[in-house]
This record gives sequence, structure tokens and C-alpha cells, in this order.
Amino acid sequence: MKRLGYNLVGIVVALALWELIGRVAGAGLFAPPSVALVEFMQMARQGQIFVELAGSLRQMIVGFALACLIGLPLGIAMGRSRICDGLFHPWLSMFVVISVAALVPLFVVVFGTGFWFRVAIVFVASVWYVMLTVYHGARGVEPRYIDVGRSFGAGALRAFWSILLPALYPYIVTAMRIGLVHAIRAMVVAEMFIILGYGGMIYRAGYAPSTAPLLALLVTLMLVSIAANELLRIGGRKLAPWYDERMGLAKTQQN
Repeated sequence: MKRLGYNLVGIVVALALWELIGRVAGAGLFAPPSVALVEFMQMARQGQIFVELAGSLRQMIVGFALACLIGLPLGIAMGRSRICDGLFHPWLSMFVVISVAALVPLFVVVFGTGFWFRVAIVFVASVWYVMLTVYHGARGVEPRYIDVGRSFGAGALRAFWSILLPALYPYIVTAMRIGLVHAIRAMVVAEMFIILGYGGMIYRAGYAPSTAPLLALLVTLMLVSIAANELLRIGGRKLAPWYDERMGLAKTQQN
């Protein structure tokens, strides 16, 4: 409860400062939240903001799902196998530092500007972070746990499902949460380049005389990102009660 109280105080203080600065700077430079809220209500009545956001998120989810389906097994394999680590680590080290914006022109040439362009951008932007997070988790699993299982007759498959996977579960959830953040960012960047979807709305709003539409769109995207990330965290807690304990969150949430 104490943590929730701190969060609420932080939000109220930030909104108050934003309102004060916005009133001084003016809507043309930095619209206050009261003006941005009015603009959001107008866009919500028109309905276009939700249509574009839903379409963009649908394509983002496909790219993100592919990143998890490929990145999680590869990250685990790299963390547990020296051969896989040697094969894939150089590519991981190179691509994890490349800005997705630098790849957009190449992907436009290869995929065009349709559905698969955005899926590919989201995939490339998030898969490396998913791999990197679960890779470090897999490397941190102590070999003695596997040895104990094998001493009791557990085969390789049984040891994976009963010992390795539960130990990796917190890292898998964390990898998905980190990958989701980069997936949403990549979706917006890709759409801003081709001026389509929700990212296209943000691009066009940047040329409006008032910053209220732009800020309304950005805050909406942030709220969607926070909600999606929180859903993954809650899902992790429900499916595995030891998630908070392994990630050091249990004590914090009690406060």
C-alpha cells in the first residue's frame, strides 16, 4: 500500500508540474494536461485513434509473438550449450546495439510498407532483447540442480521440464516484458517512417499548431504500454507464485 501511495503522489506531482509548465509555455510549445485531455476526448469521439491503435497493436503482437517463439528457445540454448553460444552470440552482440530506425529503409525495400514490414521491424527490434535476458538467466542456473535431478534418475527432458524451466520462469517473464517495450517502440518508429497507423498519427500530429494532439497520442501509447507490461507481470505471478520472490519484488509490494 505504501508503494501505491508513493506512485500516486508521484503522478499527481508530475501532472501538477506539467500543468504549470504548460500554462507558462503555451499549447503551441507544450500543451498542459487539461488541454491535452480535451483533445483526446475529441479524438476519442471520432474513433480514429482506437481504430489505428488496434490495427497497429495487432501487427505488433504478431511480431512480438514470433520474437518470443524464436528468442526464448535460442536464448535458453545459448545459456546451456557452448556450441549454441559460440554460433549465435556474435550475432546477438551485433544486432542488439543496432537502432531499428537504421533498418527501416532496408526493410521497406524488402517487405514494402504492408503488414509484414511492421511485423519484421517489431521482430528484429525485440528478439535480441528477449534472447539476451533469458540467456543470462540460463547461464545463472546452477549445474548442481541438474545434477541432483539426474542422480534421482531424471532424463534430459524431465530435467528440463521439472528443474530448468521452473528456474528460468522469472527470466522468461522478464524477457517478454523487456521485449514488449522494444516491440511497441519499434511499431511506432516503423509507422512514423511510412506515415501509416498509430505512428503515422503521431507523425502528423507533430505538424499541428498545438502540441495537444501529439501529447494526447503519446500519453495514450504510454498507458497502453504500462497496461500491457503490467498484465505480463500479473500473469507471471499467477502462473508461478515464486516469480516475485525470485525477482526480489515480494517485499517491495508488501510495503
